[in-house]
Amino acid sequence: MKNWDVKKLWKNNQQNMEQKEKIDFWKSEANQALEVARDLFKLKRFVEALFFGHLAIEKLLKAKIIEATNEDPIYSHDLVILAKKACLELNQDDLKYLAKVNIYNIRTRYQDYKKSLYRQANEKFTKDEIVKIEAIFKRFI
Repeated sequence: MKNWDVKKLWKNNQQNMEQKEKIDFWKSEANQALEVARDLFKLKRFVEALFFGHLAIEKLLKAKIIEATNEDPIYSHDLVILAKKACLELNQDDLKYLAKVNIYNIRTRYQDYKKSLYRQANEKFTKDEIVKIEAIFKRFI
């Protein structure tokens, strides 16, 4: 199926869901992604754990967008853009951290970036990041 077909099907499905169902869907997806991040960390799959940490925040922000705007979330993986669209009160440190977490989405998708992240993402680094991701996740929930 082509990419645009998937988007069209998703949009049609979203239109048939009530707002609360959409919010519950995104929050459930966010919680699942965070649980996967924790599980991957336990398996010492650190880069993948960081990717799922990003995904958890992304999905939670999409729920927050629906709550704040009563509109479907935008098609973006950029946490800074999503947080602003969700009308969250964020300080500069929050925005900087979300921008940092964006790297875990990009660097896990592209091989040359992935190699540099593998060197950086040791157990201590990843644990510290997962703790920070969980903290911001709890603030946003």
